[in-house]
Formats: sequence, structure tokens, C-alpha cells
Amino acid sequence: MKKLKEMRSETLTLILVNLAGIMERADESLLPGVYREVGAALHTDPTGLGSLTLFRSIVQSSCYPLAAYLASRHNRTHVIALGAFLWSTATFLVAFSSTFVQLYAPLILNKFGLILYGSVVEFEDFHVRYVDQ
Repeated sequence: MKKLKEMRSETLTLILVNLAGIMERADESLLPGVYREVGAALHTDPTGLGSLTLFRSIVQSSCYPLAAYLASRHNRTHVIALGAFLWSTATFLVAFSSTFVQLYAPLILNKFGLILYGSVVEFEDFHVRYVDQ
């Protein structure tokens, strides 16, 4: 019975992590399609929005080691919850951003929260493939 409950919680975690990944990909693919509208609202040009995308990638690559450490050393459920909290906080802050410069702080929170999801999934996959055998 305990094993079935544990399997259900692992399945639910996997589903939630994959849904977060789908949302992240949708976010990344939708932004280039609405560059003109977003640029007009933030009073910037496509070059500025391109730098925003570059900054997102830099933040993502620089935060990954910390996220991997958290995933390997702490309770994975708590790491996922922290990622969800950071992601939702960033979404809330983006809603109140009225200038291009104000988008950078929520951007850091957004990417770090999403990295926490990815690091947990990759850590689990690594253990299943290489360590647990």
C-alpha cells in the first residue's frame, strides 16, 4: 500500500514538472510572435527584446549549478515548491512592470524557478539510468 502511494506521488510530481516544462516552452515560443506589441508597450525596439531573450539564457545557464545542488541535496518536493513559488512571484511582478528595465528582476526569478523544475527532472532521470542500476 505504501509503495502504491509513493508511486502515485512520484507520478503526480512528474506530471506537474512536465506541465511546467510545457508552459516554459510556450512562453519562449510565444514571445517572438508578439515582439511588436510587447515592444510598443515597453517602449523598446526588437533589439532590446532580443537582449531580453539573451539575458534569459544567461540567467538560465548561470543558475543551473545552484539548482542542481538543491535538487541533489534537499527534498525534491520542496525544491519543486520553491520553483513554483518563484515562478508565480515572477509572473505577478511582470504584471506590474511598466518599463523595459523593470522586467529584469522578475526575469531572474522566472528563470530560476523554471530551472528548479528542470534540475529535479534531470536529477531523477540520472539516478534512474545510472545510479540505481
